[in-house]
Amino acid sequence: MKSLRYLAVLPLMAAAAQALTLDVQLGYGKPNAPLSGGADADNTSVVGLGIGTYLTENSHLGLNLSTRDIVTTDPVDAAARTAIVEYTYELNSTGGIKPFIGAGIGYGWLKNTAKSTALASDVFAGMRFEVTESVDFTVTARLHQLYNVDFANVVGEENRQVNSFEAVAGLRFKF
Repeated sequence: MKSLRYLAVLPLMAAAAQALTLDVQLGYGKPNAPLSGGADADNTSVVGLGIGTYLTENSHLGLNLSTRDIVTTDPVDAAARTAIVEYTYELNSTGGIKPFIGAGIGYGWLKNTAKSTALASDVFAGMRFEVTESVDFTVTARLHQLYNVDFANVVGEENRQVNSFEAVAGLRFKF
């Protein structure tokens, strides 16, 4: 009878094992002009790593760690590393193509700005394509925002909002 109890738990363990995910992301971003009267910011690369879990068949909660330049024009060379908790909802969880939408909020660590931290958020939409049972390919369009960024130490501007429109491709590994 004891062995039957163990057999009953095996499907639950298998379901829990499939719930964890690891995302590897690489993309391209176009920040807005964060300095008044300044030139547009240079295009930038976006590199990210995420870890998460499926809450239900259609919803996913994860932590996205990423890095990007936010201004690379003279005299400012600022960059940001962010940690954002993201909620993703899949609009159709069946089939090979799975469209999704999501939003997240978190924290940013800044380089070469007057303040070393900022509030960060993003909203996104995309599609996930199943490559194998345990690997998906993702394509995402994202609006990434940093709030109250100060360039006072360089150009005398405070409390700027930096928006970046990003196109990101990635792989999701499901464990």
